[in-house]
Amino acid sequence: MNRAIATSSALLLALLASGSAFAAKSAEAVPYQYGMPLDVARVISIDEPNPLTCETVQAKMTYVDAQGERKSVTYLKQSSACANS
Repeated sequence: MNRAIATSSALLLALLASGSAFAAKSAEAVPYQYGMPLDVARVISIDEPNPLTCETVQAKMTYVDAQGERKSVTYLKQSSACANS
């Protein structure tokens, strides 16, 4: 019984370690170009600077495509301060 628990624990730790290695491996962000096809199955995060003035900022979207691969794309947009102007 103890051997089964030890084996299960070792397998679980190996699985968790491989999962965290996958999460740490982030694809290099690709700059978006007009007309570029995007295969977005699920958005993981959208990161952007938060300036106090209305200006153009570079945002980064990290997503998973239909094949389950993690990808990132950068794009230009107006800062959230523009909505309050």
